[in-house]
Amino acid sequence: MKRQQLSTLKDGARFVYGGVEWVKLEHFFTETNDLGTVAIAAEPVFERAFDEENCNDWRKSSLRRELNGPFLDALIAEGADPAAFMEFESDLTADDGMTDYGTARDKIALITCDLYREHRALLPKIGCWWWTLTPWTCVHEYSCYQPMDKV
Repeated sequence: MKRQQLSTLKDGARFVYGGVEWVKLEHFFTETNDLGTVAIAAEPVFERAFDEENCNDWRKSSLRRELNGPFLDALIAEGADPAAFMEFESDLTADDGMTDYGTARDKIALITCDLYREHRALLPKIGCWWWTLTPWTCVHEYSCYQPMDKV
């Protein structure tokens, strides 16, 4: 793929960055009026438990630590600019409406169920189940996932 500015890419366009192929979902303006981009990996980057301790709170998730630690480090090692990864806030409201988990701030996160619904037409069909960071409730030990073979 040829090198392009993210700001010129249309929603759904693919690009390679840090050795990973991504799908651009949308642009947004930050609180400081900078242009940001929401993107998702075009294919699963690895298979992991949401949390090794079976907790459904994204803020405590071992997967969150891996994505914002070793995975982010690997992207940077492949040439990604560390400053390109903007911290953003994810709403952790459960599908049943519970707000006990609040929000989380990350540079890399799983997609929320709300973002999944909003961008479903753009999401790659990967033929397997995948995690979202949205729990179905804040009471039980589960997180929600979407079957990608149904897209």
